Amino acid sequence: MGWQDRQYASPPPRSGLEGMYSSYARRPRSMVTTLIVINVAIYILCSMSTPSRGPLSGEIFGSPLFQFGFMETGLVLKGQVWRIVTSDYLHWGIWHIFLNMLGLHFLGRPLEQLWGPRKFFGVYTVAGIIASLFYMALNLAGWLPSGPAAGASGCVLALLGAGAVLFPRAELLIYGIFPVKMRTAAIVLSAAYAFNIFQKGGNAGGDACHLAGLAFGVWWSLQGDAWWFRWRRNVRNPGIAGGSGFAGRPRTPSTSGFRERMKQRRDDAQLVDRLLDKIHDRGITSLTEREKRELADATARQQFEEKQQGRPDRI
Repeated sequence: MGWQDRQYASPPPRSGLEGMYSSYARRPRSMVTTLIVINVAIYILCSMSTPSRGPLSGEIFGSPLFQFGFMETGLVLKGQVWRIVTSDYLHWGIWHIFLNMLGLHFLGRPLEQLWGPRKFFGVYTVAGIIASLFYMALNLAGWLPSGPAAGASGCVLALLGAGAVLFPRAELLIYGIFPVKMRTAAIVLSAAYAFNIFQKGGNAGGDACHLAGLAFGVWWSLQGDAWWFRWRRNVRNPGIAGGSGFAGRPRTPSTSGFRERMKQRRDDAQLVDRLLDKIHDRGITSLTEREKRELADATARQQFEEKQQGRPDRI
């Protein structure tokens, strides 16, 4: 059973201004806020550096900063690989950046609280890379024409995909009016994106990035922690079964591996109990970054052991 499933895992509820201000007073610098500030700052710089003459006069696409960073398959294949990442911080217009930053604000904050800022930034960044690579793959396959692409939508849709698994009954307000369950929104949007890509409709390239980001978010929320734990275990302990190992290194059966796993389980249980007591007394924001990482690692180990034993996933 993961620590999230324990009855006392949730901090005691606080209401009113006391809970709001005490939470913000202990909260570390928000990665969501940092990303929003960076995106807005880059958009302002691009807007201020648009050319005043020529065919791209007044167009944000003509900005030297935008020209340096937008995504284009042919340029990436020529060695300009930074565009796979930099394009996630560029936007075509005020509504484009407004909607993306609005989604980042509302979808990102609960996930950052759950994952921590470093993990959140890693998932956000990898989602953008996956989205760009999927767009490139469709270009190279001849399914979609290659052209300039930019925007944080692939990253933001990954947050929706993750939220649809972790908070499936949470409601989103479409246009600020219509309440829709997060899982329902993810399913409907996935179908719409896939249909538009299949039809090669308008903004099919953008929808390819949306669909890839959303799919990655779903995958990460289901398998990401367990995969990350396995990868770290294999790197740190290459001689353990499942790791890369060394040629000719013997692996004799013994009870030492079982004893080590039992000891790890006991250590994890003690760690989780200690940290959950701290959460119960002072709230989840009282955890340090190191304690959050230790708690996430212990949870990943528990989930991995459960899956090894054939137990069903809990969503």
